[in-house]
Amino acid sequence: MKKRKTEKQTTEKQEKKKINWRRTFQNNVYMLRLLIKACPGVFILDLITTIVSAVRSFLTGTYLYMYALNALQEGVALDSILVTLGCMITFCVLEMLFQNLSACYFNIKYHVVNGYFQSIMQKKAVEVDLACYENAAFFDTYIKAADEATSRAYSVMNNITGVIWVIVNVGATGALIVSIDPVFILIALAPAICTLLIGKKRNRLRYDYDMRNKEVGRQRDYVRRTFYLKDFSKEMRLSEMWKVMYERMHNSVAELKENIHKYGYKVMLFRYLYDVIYNVLVYSGTVFLASFKTLVLKNMLIGDCFVVINSISNVAGNINYMGNVFLKLDENSLYVDNLRKFLEYEVRIAEDENAPVVSAFEKLELRNMTFSYEGQKTPALAGVSFEVKAGEKIAIVGHNGAGKTTLIKLLQRLYDPDEGEILVNGENIKTYRLSSYRALFGTVFQDYCLFATTVAENVMLRGNITDEDREIVKASLQKAGISEKIEALPNGVDTTVTREFDKEGAMFSGGEAQKISIARLFAGGQEIVIMDEPTSALDPIAEQEMYRNMFEACQGKTVIFISHRLSSATMADRVYLFENGQIIEAGTHKELLALDAKYADMWHKQADTYLDKKEVTA
Repeated sequence: MKKRKTEKQTTEKQEKKKINWRRTFQNNVYMLRLLIKACPGVFILDLITTIVSAVRSFLTGTYLYMYALNALQEGVALDSILVTLGCMITFCVLEMLFQNLSACYFNIKYHVVNGYFQSIMQKKAVEVDLACYENAAFFDTYIKAADEATSRAYSVMNNITGVIWVIVNVGATGALIVSIDPVFILIALAPAICTLLIGKKRNRLRYDYDMRNKEVGRQRDYVRRTFYLKDFSKEMRLSEMWKVMYERMHNSVAELKENIHKYGYKVMLFRYLYDVIYNVLVYSGTVFLASFKTLVLKNMLIGDCFVVINSISNVAGNINYMGNVFLKLDENSLYVDNLRKFLEYEVRIAEDENAPVVSAFEKLELRNMTFSYEGQKTPALAGVSFEVKAGEKIAIVGHNGAGKTTLIKLLQRLYDPDEGEILVNGENIKTYRLSSYRALFGTVFQDYCLFATTVAENVMLRGNITDEDREIVKASLQKAGISEKIEALPNGVDTTVTREFDKEGAMFSGGEAQKISIARLFAGGQEIVIMDEPTSALDPIAEQEMYRNMFEACQGKTVIFISHRLSSATMADRVYLFENGQIIEAGTHKELLALDAKYADMWHKQADTYLDKKEVTA
């Protein structure tokens, strides 16, 4: 029974190994196809250069020695010698020509290839579900793929053309050696076998070492950012968080040292074993056998002995190189896996070009909607149902963590509900073309962001700004209450936000940046406006003014807004109070006050706070 179990385990292990090599081949071919798609000329030129180089290496590095010795021994005619030398010189000139062309062409096209890989990565990054960015493992995969893509593509190409070089060169040299004595070829094969046996394990150790260091490096990069980015500058100076970050950096360095101790010595041992086998078995063995056959047995010519000793080392080195190339292909495969996992990720919420577009918005309806974030047992939303008709102003209120922002994400189909459904005009939103459905919404999130581009591009959220666009931007900034600040800038709406790439760029306070983000709503022509606490950085008076401007500009549009300050809820047609992911109260502001429950209690507490502030000021 025990024997059967052992045999079964051995079979499974062999099958697993077979599958790994198949995966290695598939991954490298996959990467090579991407490179050829990015710039086919790079691979074609490298392939031609490789073949010419391999032929030249055989002619000048091996055949020339044999030909010269034989010519001296046999008295070959001068004409024949000159023709042979002419052919060799021609190959040398061709090789130098192609090598220089390749180097020049590769330098020119490197950025083309890099741009291609970055573009496919960025396009995929926009497509993948929002949930992926909240998954640390997926984010690590993306970082690893982005860091390695271009360099690994070139590595795959170089390794594949390296195999072709070895096949051409060793094929020619091996045929020459076999014509002298086939035994020497067997000696040359020994290092390749050792490389495959020892190198696979060494490769896995190197990969594990690199992956561990990448994880540590990400932590270290974060710590570095906290010391120089403006976002952290005040807290780092006014608290002891710098000590926490310093300790984390110290721990990262310690972990890097630990990784070196854990993996470095093992890799060194495998390298030592290979060096011993190569130097003792191959080189020393060849010299001994060839000398013995020449000096003792006297069945090998001195010229043949010299050629064999010189060639066998080259053949062994090339075969060993091929073994290393296969291991390098295996190593590349491990990295390409990260790229494939990312690029082949099946998007759950995907664009369907054949799906119908949304007609004029009439009604939005939520039916018993429940949603939980991955890894969380408690639902963020549970059994939520309500409807919004075109032109209505809806307020969503509640304490932090009540599920308000999650609701907004689901409404825009950044996530799909686990249970229940969302309908627009009576149809499930999943039936509509994704881009058409999302185009209904103009949104300002609580965690809004401004890009390091012009003010106009930040408001319009696109490039190619026209003069007509600039007028729209100016009007939108006016409604958002930030126009005076922008007009005072040297380049007006064409001023760059932040000084990260432009020393004449503008810096904005939290409130000013928030007003610029709110201006996006005024500039857009969307039918549904969503505001996820867009005025949190504004004082109550500025907030009220902002909402008045917003509702005036959004006449005829549907508005859904989240706010902590209930004073804004007085302007809503209907108010929904959320708690623990559920709607606990719903109605108009007056109806909820008359209900004298949770909403009324929150209203009176906020009102008392503002009254107290007035009394203190007075």
